[in-house]
Amino acid sequence: MMRFLTIVMLLALCAGTASAATLAGSGEARTLDDRRASGSYSSPDSDAELQKLLLEKKNRELSSSSPEDDPLLRRVEGTIRVQPPQAPQPPSALELSFARKGITLQDSQQLESVSRNFKQFGYDFFKNSTQLQAVMGALPVGDDYQVGPGDRLMLSVWGSMDGRFEVQVDRNGEVSIPKAGNVYVWGMSLASAREAINRTLGRYFKNYQMTLTLARLRTIQVFVVGEVETPGSYQVSSLATVVNALGAAGGPAKNGTLRSIRVNRDGKTVADVDLYDLFLTGDRSKDLRLQNGDTIFVPVIGPVVAVAGEVRRPAIYEMNGPMTLFQALKMAGGVTASGYTGRMQLERLVENRARIVQDIPIDSGNLEDKLPKIVMQDRDMIKVSPVQAATRQIVSLKGNVLRPGEFEFRSGMRLKDLIPSTDALLPESYLEVAEITRLMPPDYRRELLTVNLRRALAGVEQDNIVLQEQDTVKIFSRWEMVEKPRVSINGAVVKPGTFDYKQGMTVRDLVTAAGSPRRNAYFEEAELSRIIISGDKAESKRLQLNLGKAMAGDAQHNLPLQADDVLIVRGVTEWFDASNKLITLDGEVRFPGIYSIARGEKLSSVIARAGGYTDKAYLRGAKFLRQSVRQDQQKRLEEVAAKAEKEVLQKQAALSSVATSKDELEATKASLDAVMKGIQRMKGLKAEGRVVIKLKPLEEFRKSDYDLTLEAGDYLSIPVRPSVINVMGQVFNPVSLVYLPENSDVDSCLRLAGGVTNEAEISEMYILKTDGTVFSRQQSSFGLHWSDESRRWNIGSFSSHMLEPGDALVVPQKIERIAWLREIKDITTIISQVALTAGTVLLGLR
Repeated sequence: MMRFLTIVMLLALCAGTASAATLAGSGEARTLDDRRASGSYSSPDSDAELQKLLLEKKNRELSSSSPEDDPLLRRVEGTIRVQPPQAPQPPSALELSFARKGITLQDSQQLESVSRNFKQFGYDFFKNSTQLQAVMGALPVGDDYQVGPGDRLMLSVWGSMDGRFEVQVDRNGEVSIPKAGNVYVWGMSLASAREAINRTLGRYFKNYQMTLTLARLRTIQVFVVGEVETPGSYQVSSLATVVNALGAAGGPAKNGTLRSIRVNRDGKTVADVDLYDLFLTGDRSKDLRLQNGDTIFVPVIGPVVAVAGEVRRPAIYEMNGPMTLFQALKMAGGVTASGYTGRMQLERLVENRARIVQDIPIDSGNLEDKLPKIVMQDRDMIKVSPVQAATRQIVSLKGNVLRPGEFEFRSGMRLKDLIPSTDALLPESYLEVAEITRLMPPDYRRELLTVNLRRALAGVEQDNIVLQEQDTVKIFSRWEMVEKPRVSINGAVVKPGTFDYKQGMTVRDLVTAAGSPRRNAYFEEAELSRIIISGDKAESKRLQLNLGKAMAGDAQHNLPLQADDVLIVRGVTEWFDASNKLITLDGEVRFPGIYSIARGEKLSSVIARAGGYTDKAYLRGAKFLRQSVRQDQQKRLEEVAAKAEKEVLQKQAALSSVATSKDELEATKASLDAVMKGIQRMKGLKAEGRVVIKLKPLEEFRKSDYDLTLEAGDYLSIPVRPSVINVMGQVFNPVSLVYLPENSDVDSCLRLAGGVTNEAEISEMYILKTDGTVFSRQQSSFGLHWSDESRRWNIGSFSSHMLEPGDALVVPQKIERIAWLREIKDITTIISQVALTAGTVLLGLR
């Protein structure tokens, strides 16, 4: 229905002129097709006719099994492109004026200047007019339509003769009727043509009926020239008017006039159209219907006047002859209710030399009489300023009140008139003080007055002061003016903390506010700490009470509290929460899994409870993780990474002043970029929390320092003996090698990995032991080295050091030895050490 309503409204807009025929019939029920067939159909000229069409169309759609087969609907929809739903429009100036919150003189006010952002009036009318031109050929016509060459007529005959014929008016103005001959119809109305054809058929046939309708409108050629968007020659419907032709050409350009558009026919001007009649009053009486060969000429725009500010339709208007200031305001819709008529200004260009401003004097009387008879000139601009934004004749009430806001000011009004009683206040209002902010003339500076609200409500004249316009009265909450009393509870309760103190509050009330006592709470004794003020001193007093009896309501122990009291609920000794006594054993123990521990229990005890080691256990590779250690390692890792990043950024800023050549500058930048990438990777690492321990058979392990006292969350994993050693970093073939005692020294491992690359930092090589410790080349010296795995002594330096199963030989990447990069080298060394401590390895960082 909405879609058809859109179509009908567009048809009504583009119909050109109203038809003389009406939709009111002789009382018979006549359908849309009946009226179209009889030629009595005309475009809707009123809302009532439009409603009749919509109702008939709806009934037609409901009764038809295939509404898409409706010929009229197909014909209309084929010529109109239905526009998609438009986005919501921004709020109008009127909507914004009501949405804006009112202010008083005490509020900060921003001066509202008159906006100069307005458009030329009327030109937007033609913005989408080209989309509606194709519909002209589908419009129904009335009986007064003049038939001419090119029109196609539909003749239907039934009775003694049956037939349906589509005939075209030829260049001679005739139509050819089968079995009857030619009939001249040029210049006749559609009703007259119907009668002429009926007379011709009557000469040859009897007892028949006929209808004659217009099947297709002819087109005419018109010329649109002058200041239009797209001047040229256009084929338009024979029903087209001046507005339709202008729409086909995109409308007048903004340099073209809207007030004097001329229509020339046969060398004479037959009409001078003022589009403002249509735009301002809806009058289309001068919108002339065009004929073939007509020329529409749009001259250059004439004198203009702008109306800005608080008028209903700010815009630039074109004048058509002399115009007074009042007529210009009337054209703009008049001054709005928020326009300040006491101040208007006129900007005017004087003799092409200067721009001046004139204040317009206004006397008493209505606006038309008050405005002087000023005649407007080209490029004049009228400015209507807004009224003052601040609301007058009010007093304001805010704060801890039931209904804050602005209230009417009355002469002689007192504070009690604004606040009649405490019923107008919110709970816990502070009645000792009310604050009044007042603007004092002549400079309207702010002054602050305070009164006793309690006495004002009691009618004491000294405090129940007389209010003035624009006064702001503020009522405070008690806790804005008075320190809020509080009490605290600590110890073995669910939610220890500080709570608001309320009159009559007891020990049991405070414990209840904290949730409840925890399972480990000691009910036999609790301590209440109280501050006693004596003169200019404060003393602390401690009261002992039985918490269990206090919770049961015993008055001797459920003591009434005072402000600033602190209740301490003690916990039973040696309490170990179930959630804090679990550890995990994994790997090569006989019964791996989760075990509960007692306070102070040792690692050897839990291993024994797990059945001891299996035969495959590789004690050297045991990994022990602890949550508290992981947190400390993570914190240190983040601190060092942040410090290193800061130092590298400082070095980057000093590059231009330190580098001695372009090559050195590029080399240092590349080195710094590599270090920064390593730092970024470091920032993403998570510490493992590994603690290096050395497991031994249980009897021996119990006597060692590595038999740690366990903590909740500890994790021990004992692996199977690995069969490989790893070579990582700057070697030609990073590889895992099968452990063979005869090939497990550093030199043999490097040789089997293809040797080191040119990027290798040989002096910084290190061995990451399977137990988590590190042995570096800098720690090594020539001498005897014992190997637990091979059970023998080896003589030599770091190169002859023996690796054991699961160990990893790491060869770091070299960094250029530029003098100032030594500090960066130190940074990377620190990062590497932290990474190793965190249980991680970063290759190519050092």
